[in-house]
Amino acid sequence: MLSVTLATPQAGAGSVSSYYADIDVAGWHTDSSVFECLLSQQVPGLGEAVFYHQAGESLRFYLRTPDSPMQAGRALLTSQPPVWRQELGVRDLGYVDVSVSKQPVSLDAPLSRLLLAELQRGMVPTLMRRAWFNDQESVHVGLSPVHFGGAYAEYHACTASLLPVNFSQIERSTVFWQPNQQELSDAMKAQLDDIVTYTMADPRVTGFEINGFTDGAGNPRENFELSRVRAFAVHQYLVEQGINEDMLTTRFFGSAPQFRIVEDERSAADRDRNRRVTVRLLRD
Repeated sequence: MLSVTLATPQAGAGSVSSYYADIDVAGWHTDSSVFECLLSQQVPGLGEAVFYHQAGESLRFYLRTPDSPMQAGRALLTSQPPVWRQELGVRDLGYVDVSVSKQPVSLDAPLSRLLLAELQRGMVPTLMRRAWFNDQESVHVGLSPVHFGGAYAEYHACTASLLPVNFSQIERSTVFWQPNQQELSDAMKAQLDDIVTYTMADPRVTGFEINGFTDGAGNPRENFELSRVRAFAVHQYLVEQGINEDMLTTRFFGSAPQFRIVEDERSAADRDRNRRVTVRLLRD
């Protein structure tokens, strides 16, 4: 950390505590897998700046620190030129929220992509906020572009290989059916394909629980058979796509009221919710 005295847009003339990686220690680190991609930089005296992209989710950026020096509120976000490129000038990127937490700053995908673009330009994205302990002191947190290019190339390659979904998105999946439908539609198959793709990549998945249900309309005996047909349509499709059949436990319950999402069906929408096959993934 380096402390200097500057004029800032938030605190006026006063003391500034600046947190950034000097050129001799600056660097970026990547962690890559088909489940998540991380691009991070250690910020001396503060903690870590992280670009994080999880499979099936949007990119986000966050600061991680055990003890944030910034007040809660709104921080000014700018893009500063490095000392050797002052001709580039300063860009105002707007204001972002700061909280009192271990992740005091967390940005959505558009702002995160903007920070990446500024780093690619060789700029220093910088947060400016008052210090929590003194309204007259300002805190600046900057990301260094030094050694960014190579690490970003690795990170970009990682994001291109991410799975389409993550475990939490498919751990409990529901396939809904139209009235009297017995065969899987293309949309249903696409939903199941994501489950298969994830399972093939994650050896921790140990099994599947497949359960078939119908709505309460019609004959209970026929509904029981229909729930069996639908459950085993899902079962068979998973096997055809390469899932070991020994991993599958398949059951069916017909229109039994205790297993309905909406027990007292009053409308077509209620019945739509009850016509379903659920797929639960088990994982070590």
